[in-house]
Amino acid sequence: MRNEMIGAVVRRAIEHPEFRKKLMADPDEALRSHGFALNQTDLAEIGRIRETMGNDDESASVHLKNIAHQYGLEPRTS
Repeated sequence: MRNEMIGAVVRRAIEHPEFRKKLMADPDEALRSHGFALNQTDLAEIGRIRETMGNDDESASVHLKNIAHQYGLEPRTS
């Protein structure tokens, strides 16, 4: 289940730049407002991913795509 939830968040962040920006600014609110209910382990993993992302949208997108491949995802790009 863990990989599925994290994968879903990563996929949403890749496919929806506005969600990605909200996730970077206020992860708890972004996740809650989009209906994600993650356990503490998943939240910690999202936090680690968030800390490794670059500040500009392009580098964040590339980083998220690399993470998506680690989780076996092939997300659409917007």
